[in-house]
Amino acid sequence: MWWEKKGHLKVNDENHLSIADHDACALAGEYGTPVYVYNKQRIIDNFSAIRNAFRKHTDNFRIHYAMKANSNPEILRILHKQGAYIDAVSPYEAKLAIDSGFPAERIMFTGTSVSNTDLKMLVNDDIFINIDSMSQIKRLRKFAGKGLNVSLRWNPGMGAGHHGHTITAGKHIKFGIPESKLDLAVDEVISAGFNLVGLHQHIGSGWLAEDVPVFLDTVDKTIAAAVKIQDKIGHDLEFIDFGGGPGIPYSADDKEFPLDIYAKGICEKIASSTLKDAQIAIEPGRYIVGDAGVLLLEINTVEEKNVPIIGVDAGFNTLARPSFYGSYHEMIIGNHVLSKNTKEYMIAGNLCESGDVFNENRETLRKLPVPREGDILVILNAGAYGYSMASTYNSRPKPRELLVDEGKVKIIRDVEW
Repeated sequence: MWWEKKGHLKVNDENHLSIADHDACALAGEYGTPVYVYNKQRIIDNFSAIRNAFRKHTDNFRIHYAMKANSNPEILRILHKQGAYIDAVSPYEAKLAIDSGFPAERIMFTGTSVSNTDLKMLVNDDIFINIDSMSQIKRLRKFAGKGLNVSLRWNPGMGAGHHGHTITAGKHIKFGIPESKLDLAVDEVISAGFNLVGLHQHIGSGWLAEDVPVFLDTVDKTIAAAVKIQDKIGHDLEFIDFGGGPGIPYSADDKEFPLDIYAKGICEKIASSTLKDAQIAIEPGRYIVGDAGVLLLEINTVEEKNVPIIGVDAGFNTLARPSFYGSYHEMIIGNHVLSKNTKEYMIAGNLCESGDVFNENRETLRKLPVPREGDILVILNAGAYGYSMASTYNSRPKPRELLVDEGKVKIIRDVEW
């Protein structure tokens, strides 16, 4: 199967799905459903793949894990040991990262519509602030003394992402300082007495190979903008942050993200510019944890309504992406993965909402092996923006999370109301 990966996902001798050699159905039976299961080694392997791609070209880079993808403290501790930095989008994420072992100097905050309360928290906790707006600069000077190191997030005018909601650069976008106001923002930083040490961009989330040329065009624009800023402030910038966004294959039609082309493109463009001493920063999230996690659900209903229905014991309160973005997630009947007796179904959640389906929409049915009530439905690529977007809607609890590691299984978060 296209999604099988050595040491991670495979079909075992019983025609069950296994994750890191743990039978998914057995895990569901022992720990209950719904339950998220993450493979520790896969997380490490994904982080290492990014690090190794950049190491071919430079040693002057750092990887900020975008913890909004999955902020489980155990996963944060794993990545801390691997040498990751943190991309935090709220002061509460920053506090969680500190509680999970990250020193403040390895955390960068990038937020939007940032309140005075948030700014005070960040300053008090010595968290580096990547400024998103003119208003933020003006208000930050009320809470921070002169000499504060900051960077600017600008909008390079072009974006990419797997859905309109995840594109974060371009005209109709709330994020970043537009090109037309970048000079004014630099002036405001200077007037505030802050020390401008970096420039940041982020064009969107979940883009793949076809979007890399667009991304590399924005790299050129950001480098050019950074050079102008350096000329204006009279000193070198310490870093250029190119944001996150590299995606993962969610279906057989998606190609693997071209890490080598991505890393080489960034590094060569920096090396050929006057910014060659600036440290490169990137902010992957989905790429590190996305395919490392699966969601296990129990099938409780198999019947014909107006269309064939598979009913499961969770809804978009547990995995929001299909309902919120129309996202495709590969689904497997964990008890008999390779059965050729298939049929098209609506995969229906248990919330009181017509849009609570795990198909891309209500009209697009999914071909699956014909299941039995009590079988386990496995949703793949659920490690990013799964639990982190979960809620207690309909007063249902958030699910349990498990980590599998070298033959051991650990509960890393229990059911939460």
